[in-house]
Amino acid sequence: MYLQVSSFMQSLRIADPLIIGEILLAKKLYSNLQSARVNAQKKLNALVALGQLQKGTGYYRTLDCQSEYKEHSRLITKALAEVLKLEVQSTIFREIAIPEVGLRPDAICLLTKDDRGYCLILEVCNNETPEYLQSKINTWSNWQEDTLYLSKLFGYKIPHYEIVPITVMDGFKSFLREAL
Repeated sequence: MYLQVSSFMQSLRIADPLIIGEILLAKKLYSNLQSARVNAQKKLNALVALGQLQKGTGYYRTLDCQSEYKEHSRLITKALAEVLKLEVQSTIFREIAIPEVGLRPDAICLLTKDDRGYCLILEVCNNETPEYLQSKINTWSNWQEDTLYLSKLFGYKIPHYEIVPITVMDGFKSFLREAL
């Protein structure tokens, strides 16, 4: 179970025990949310004691994460938790810089199932202007090396991808259910 919690944290980078508990519950590792959350917190504390995570006020983060788990960061974590709850294999890169084109997407995800892949660029839009989001979309659209970059990132041929602006979490959950 420690390995699973550690793996979730490597994908999320920063989370609170409730988020980890929700993922454990979705994976049917616990029968109720209270038990899942309490056990998630125990495992997160143990990973802190082992020097694998840092503990903040009400949250945990990987050693390379500098976030303070404010609103935007929490929303990214909630969106990525929804991805991790799915019955598919997921590879997640959170907030990686792409200096070639000046992008830093909130997350890039590859979801795979039955040898089929689905690549998503996630942008949580809680405080971005529509113009700023559109500039990011335009950069992706105009970048000639976009699919080559994504293919190298995942080590898996990415012929196309979808940019997913997240404005409402329930809408994102519905999108995931319909897409997969």
